[in-house]
Amino acid sequence: MYAENRNARRMSCQARFMGVTSTVLRGDIIDVSNTGLCLSLDSALERGRELFLEFDLPTGHVEAVGEVRWTVEKGGRVELGIRFVRISAESLAVITEATSPKLGGGWASSFALRRR
Repeated sequence: MYAENRNARRMSCQARFMGVTSTVLRGDIIDVSNTGLCLSLDSALERGRELFLEFDLPTGHVEAVGEVRWTVEKGGRVELGIRFVRISAESLAVITEATSPKLGGGWASSFALRRR
């Protein structure tokens, strides 16, 4: 959200996700880095909420647990900043490779989200 707070390279992407909960969540992944990602949803989730994240990138499959760190309303939608709190070395390597300059962006991903 704030450039001065970002230490990790972020890759913009256009991706859809659907949540696996009692209430279906639908939205978009705005960007992803090795420290977290930004989601755009129709409604907000509370700060501090932990989420199980599972998605595919061109470089492989990622599973992680993330925490909602911030929310911002934009154009009738809500953007959520998600910080990874538990992620395997394998999933981290997939993200690092996907966000490397050599890949060049422009990829799409499928995404699943479960509330914890």
